[in-house]
Amino acid sequence: MTTRKTVKLAFVLLIIGVGVLVHFSTKERKETRPNVLLICMDTLRRDHVGFMGYDRPVSPNLDALAAEGAVFTNAYSQSGWTMPSMGTIFTGLYPHAHGATDFHRAMNRRLPTLASVLRDNGYDARAFVSHVLLTAEYGFNKGFVEYDYSVLRIGHPHNTSTATRLTELAIADLDKLQEPFFMWVHYFDPHFEYLSHEEWASFGDEDVDRYDQEIAHTDREIGKLFAALEARGMRNNTIVVFTSDHGEEFREHGGDFHYTSYQEVMQVPLFIAGPGVERGERTVMAEQIDFLPTILTLLGISEMPEGLPGKDILDPAAEDRPVFMERDRPPGHHQRAIIDGDFKLIAVALSDTNLIPWASRGTFAEVLNVHNDTYVFDIATDPGETENIYAPGTEPTDELLAKLAAFMEDRGTESDAVEMDEATREKLRALGYVQ
Repeated sequence: MTTRKTVKLAFVLLIIGVGVLVHFSTKERKETRPNVLLICMDTLRRDHVGFMGYDRPVSPNLDALAAEGAVFTNAYSQSGWTMPSMGTIFTGLYPHAHGATDFHRAMNRRLPTLASVLRDNGYDARAFVSHVLLTAEYGFNKGFVEYDYSVLRIGHPHNTSTATRLTELAIADLDKLQEPFFMWVHYFDPHFEYLSHEEWASFGDEDVDRYDQEIAHTDREIGKLFAALEARGMRNNTIVVFTSDHGEEFREHGGDFHYTSYQEVMQVPLFIAGPGVERGERTVMAEQIDFLPTILTLLGISEMPEGLPGKDILDPAAEDRPVFMERDRPPGHHQRAIIDGDFKLIAVALSDTNLIPWASRGTFAEVLNVHNDTYVFDIATDPGETENIYAPGTEPTDELLAKLAAFMEDRGTESDAVEMDEATREKLRALGYVQ
C-alpha cells in the first residue's frame, strides 16, 4: 500500500511538474520579442518591383510578402549610394553625423548601431553582406556576433553572382542562432555590371533587361530564405524589413549608374511585414533615418540612442517632414537636396578633391550628368524632374533654400580614417567607382 501511495504521489508530482514547466515555457515563448530579418537588395529601383506596380514578373516572392505587410510608397535613400545610406539605416543619423561619407571614412565606431542596441537587448545579431564597402573596416560589424562577407572572395564583381552563396550562408546560420535574432542579409547582384540569367533571358539583353534578370534571380534566392524560415517554424515570429540602399539610372537624366540625386536614384522600395504590423499601403514620407526608431518601437525597446532625427513610420499619426539628402560622390561635387511637400530642390556645388587622401583617390570615374547648379522641381506635376523651375526671390525656391541652409548649419562629423589597400581599390575600380 505504501508503495502504491508513493508511486501515485510521484506520478501526481510529475504531472504538476510538467504542467509548471509547460506554463513557464509557454510564458517565455509569449514574452520573447520577435526576430528581425533585414533584407537589402543593392541598387534596386523603387519602380522595378511588382509590389510598386512594375509589370515584369521580377519579384514574386517579395510581392507575396509585401502583400502581408505595410508597403511604403514614398520611401527615400538618404544619400544615393551604398556606404552612407547603410550607415544611416544602422545609426539612424544623417551621413554627415555618422561619418561614413567616402571611401576613406568609416562609420564613427563610438555610435550605437541597430545591431548593438538589439544585442544589448538580448538579440543574437548576425550579418551576411556582399559589398566591398560594407566590410568590417568601415564599422558595419559593430554589434554583430557573426559578420560574414566571405562571398567577396568568390570572384571579380563584373562576372560573379553572389546571391546564391549568400543565401546558402544565411540559411545554414539559421540552425546555429538563438532566438530572438537579428539577421541582416545584403544582396548585391543588381549592381552594375548586370549579368544574364538563362531563366529570364526572355526579358532581353539591354542593360535594363539584364538588370531585371538580376532582380529576378535575387528574388528567387530571397524566396529560398523565406522558405527556410517557414520550415524551421520561425517565419510567423519574424519581422521582415525589405528595402534597397538606392536606385539606379538608365539615362533618364543623361547618365548611367547612380551618381545623381534624382528620383530614380533616391526613391527606394520598402515594406515591413510580420507580427504587430498592420498590412496596407502607407503614403507617409519614409527615410532611412526612420529605420532604427521604427524597428525599436515595433519591438517595444524604449532605450533609444540620443539625438535621433527620425520618426516611427508605422505610427498612424506620423507626419510628413522635409526629407534631406546629402552625398559627396562623385568627387568634386557636393550634392544636397530637400523634398518638402510637392517640391524638391537639388543644390550641386564644387568640392575640393585635394582633401581626399592620396591613397584613396584612384582615377575618378567619368560622370556625364552631375553639373554644379541649383534645381527646383514640382515632383507632383513633374515626377520625372524634367523642368527646372528654380527662381531666386520666389516661392518655393527661397523657402527650400532656407530650410536646406538650416539643415546644413550642423555639419559636425566624427569618423574613423580608412586607408584602402590595392585589393579594395581594384574591387572599387571593377564596380565603376574609380578608374
